[in-house]
Amino acid sequence: MTSAPTISSRTLALGWAAFVACSWTWCIGMYLPVLMVRDFGPAGWFVFAIPNVIGAAALGWVLNRPAAAASISRQHWPAAVGFSLLTILFHAFFVGWLIRSLIGDAAEFIVAGAALAFYLFGRRGNRDLLTASILLVISLIAFVVAACLPDRQVFGPVGVHGLTGLFYLAPVSVFGFLLCPYLDLTFLRARAAMAPFAGIAAFTIGFGVFFLAMILFTFWYARLLQPSVLHFVPPLLAWVIAGHMMLQSALTIALHTRAISEDRRARDRGGVDGFFIALILSFLVGVWCQHVTPTRPHAGEIVYKIFMAFYALVVPAYVWLCMVPSRSRVVVPTQRRLAVLAIVILIALPMYWLAFIDNRMIWLVPGLIVVLLARIPCESIHKNPR
Repeated sequence: MTSAPTISSRTLALGWAAFVACSWTWCIGMYLPVLMVRDFGPAGWFVFAIPNVIGAAALGWVLNRPAAAASISRQHWPAAVGFSLLTILFHAFFVGWLIRSLIGDAAEFIVAGAALAFYLFGRRGNRDLLTASILLVISLIAFVVAACLPDRQVFGPVGVHGLTGLFYLAPVSVFGFLLCPYLDLTFLRARAAMAPFAGIAAFTIGFGVFFLAMILFTFWYARLLQPSVLHFVPPLLAWVIAGHMMLQSALTIALHTRAISEDRRARDRGGVDGFFIALILSFLVGVWCQHVTPTRPHAGEIVYKIFMAFYALVVPAYVWLCMVPSRSRVVVPTQRRLAVLAIVILIALPMYWLAFIDNRMIWLVPGLIVVLLARIPCESIHKNPR
């Protein structure tokens, strides 16, 4: 007869639930729904939220075998590092562009200081779980406080493109959010640290409850933070929302930086110097976008969507072609598979550009079909490795 879980094990599972929820609360979850609500109305939030919650929670169920998560980290280390590096750079841009638009120059100093503190504090034991739990509570308090503050009824437009484009976007959203989590080193770390059933519970609660509350906060402020009305947000409300964004961004930066730096393969001096240069440049691009407003869409929004192409196309295509098992066989990123991946991205990328930048969403249909059908030559590669 199996004994009941102890209080400490339940608490630990809740700590990991808070960890995965906060580690996934990025500048995507904190701002992409703003753009989707503007373009497609409230339905846009559901197309974002449902596959996001289900896809992230599913990792805890899928990788339930011992050492499965650790095996992925080893086999796909270069791709996972690329995922983490782009995530860090994305947040640097986001701080320079969006958060500075809300509260000014204090943003970069607060995020940098908090990220350093989280990085150093979490180097021992399960301190990251404590940090994430505290930040989760702070973000939920920020949600309540923001909802109680006056907003001057300054709202941006909603549903400007109608619902037609949403039908083309929905399959891409499902494809991206179902596959992206498998290259997230923070997720793989969390899943590897837990027993099968504890991991299932932690990922289910973390995304079905905690993360869902975070993106409900995003849905609440979506009409306030659209680019056309961003500067009209009342100062106190702007600080409350920015506080949530800064702390969550700082934790994400710290967790992904440590996930990379703790491996000896990432300690090359030239690589470290190049990373910090790229970090500064990403931030400066965000600052530049804050001050340049060309004809619609805004410069910052264009760069934001370019970053998003990495998670909408490159990452899920890699997972689809180089990770998803083939007829119960383990798939590894061979040179030929990577060559197919590169060709597929080159073909599909212009289609994604036409959809996301030119708002011709119908181009997502052939773009996604190209990616899905690329599995066929990959299967033939498996049968004829030479």
